[in-house]
Amino acid sequence: MRRLSKTLLPKTLLGRLVLGTGVGWIVLVIAILWVSLRGGSDLAEEINRSHLDYEASLIARDIQQSISLRLDTLNTIASSQAGALQGDVPLTEDSDDDVQARLSDHTALLELFDSAFVVDAEGDVMGFTPSLPGAVGLNVADREYFRFVQQVGRPFVGRPIISKLHDSRPLVVMGVPLTDAQGHFEGMLGGVVNLRDGRFFLDLRSLRIGKQGYAVLMTSDGTVLSHPDKSLIMHHIPSTLESPVLAQALDGWQGTGTGRLIDGEPALMSYHQVWEPDWIVGVFLPQSQTRQPIIDYVRSQWWVAVAVVLSMLPLLWWLLHLGLSPLRRLARQIAQVGRGEIPRISLDTSLEELQRIAQTFNTVEYERNRERSERRSRQAYLDAVLSSSPLPMFLADLGGRISYVNPALEALTGLSAASFRHRAWLRRLHPEDRPLLFALWRDAVDGGHELHRQLRFECGDGGMMWLELYTSQVMNGEQPQGVVGFVKDITHLRAQQKRQLWEAEHDPLTGLLNRRGFERRLEETFQRFREHGETASLILFDLDSFKPINDEGGHALGDEMLRAIARCLESCVRRDDHLARLGGDEFAILLPGCANPQAMRIAEEVRHAVSELSVLRKDKRYRVTASLGISCLSADDSDAQAMVKRADAASYDAKAQGKNRMMNDARCL
Repeated sequence: MRRLSKTLLPKTLLGRLVLGTGVGWIVLVIAILWVSLRGGSDLAEEINRSHLDYEASLIARDIQQSISLRLDTLNTIASSQAGALQGDVPLTEDSDDDVQARLSDHTALLELFDSAFVVDAEGDVMGFTPSLPGAVGLNVADREYFRFVQQVGRPFVGRPIISKLHDSRPLVVMGVPLTDAQGHFEGMLGGVVNLRDGRFFLDLRSLRIGKQGYAVLMTSDGTVLSHPDKSLIMHHIPSTLESPVLAQALDGWQGTGTGRLIDGEPALMSYHQVWEPDWIVGVFLPQSQTRQPIIDYVRSQWWVAVAVVLSMLPLLWWLLHLGLSPLRRLARQIAQVGRGEIPRISLDTSLEELQRIAQTFNTVEYERNRERSERRSRQAYLDAVLSSSPLPMFLADLGGRISYVNPALEALTGLSAASFRHRAWLRRLHPEDRPLLFALWRDAVDGGHELHRQLRFECGDGGMMWLELYTSQVMNGEQPQGVVGFVKDITHLRAQQKRQLWEAEHDPLTGLLNRRGFERRLEETFQRFREHGETASLILFDLDSFKPINDEGGHALGDEMLRAIARCLESCVRRDDHLARLGGDEFAILLPGCANPQAMRIAEEVRHAVSELSVLRKDKRYRVTASLGISCLSADDSDAQAMVKRADAASYDAKAQGKNRMMNDARCL
């Protein structure tokens, strides 16, 4: 993509300036036309909003007046003197023919309604005009309009219903109560408006706002009463017409907003409430219709703008070519300085900007030459320091690629500088140390802190040595540039530490664990028992008849016996068991993961093996036996010493009962 853009752009600054300025003019013209389009569209939309709001309020007012006229007419007829609609007898006692005749005399009702009817107090239709077979005698007591008029006693505009007589036509019924002289409910006078073909809604369906706008009448629960598409009448509002503005209107709000028509086209819409019947008037206008005049205007101005831009390009080219001649001279002199033909730029021009550029270039060139000389000196000094340093050192980038190692590091590792650059040192790292070193290196680089780590490194002869690595970032201001590292051979130190740790936890005479090492392993075993339920057993014993060996044969003979017992114990236990000499002639055997039956077998084997041992001194053979106590961990033990105390007590019992025997702790039985 970048290569394509380079081939399309002119090769000269002049061409690019002409192209850029021309494009800038075009963009400016487009921006002006776009702003005009947006501003005009916003203004047109605001005007259309006001117009729609006015139309919706006007339609809502006309519908309200039309309903009020019809209800007033029904009220006037219902409240006229007796004999005008009701006879001399109560309506319930009058005949259907008389009521039908009196109702037919009120021809004004048919000017306002598609049909009119009279219902008695029981909900039976007594008169219907124009006459319709099956209408008289029909009971409408279950209809909402009748129940409301009967119970509330006020005029009522009902919700749309499906007629029982007019071939299931959708209707709206308006009704007023009929009362006797005492104000008692006698029945109802009603008028019917046909939603699909009635005169009440014909004008509303034929109303057009502009070319494509139209009006809709609906109830507050979303049922369509009037729509240019007659198939939608008595159906719920289509989901494609639903919008936040419509939802607010159904909740009683009135005003103007935006939404979409049934076909999904964006549109302006205004809603007004017709409060008495609880209806809503909606007026819709596609937004494309509101913007079309502005779009036509912008299209007419576009060709004028293009002609103006094209006519200005030749003049622009000539002016820019004349103004760029000093810049071309500056470019030639910069090239001469680069080739070493002249030491500095000397530009004869009145343009202050180019003079400052020439002065800045001369200053930069002077500083660059001075910095280059100083850098050579510093590099030579640094190379000498690193090469002569007895401390193994290396330099690496932030990704861990080594760029320099000094001779001391080459001598320590047996690898050349080229081997380090080709990452051969990675194969010498111990496999367990590699992933951890990589993670620590990345963490140190990302966090900007030092790295200090001990790791294993393979020697040239196949052996393994321990190295201590220390790295620190090289900063240029606040920006890290690389890493400097120092390496130290700590193989002898690690071996010394390992030997000291072994000596701290082992008996020097027998090589078994001492009390300190035994206590640490005892606590570890107890912790596994608490966390994982791993059982463990313990055997404690001291030697019977050991004192005569020390008294008669001396401590050297006693030490010989103790060493023999240590070797004997090692042959009786498992590899993971722990043997310890706790002091004097007292021994312990810790058996992790060992249940009591197996511990008893091991104890018996130890007892027998100890009894077979002997040492010789001046033709006299000395023997010892062992009194052993066995215990195991219990769920109610608060610490490991509880098991030790039970094993110790069992050992004393064994000695008290005749020695050379073993006793089991009662909890293990």
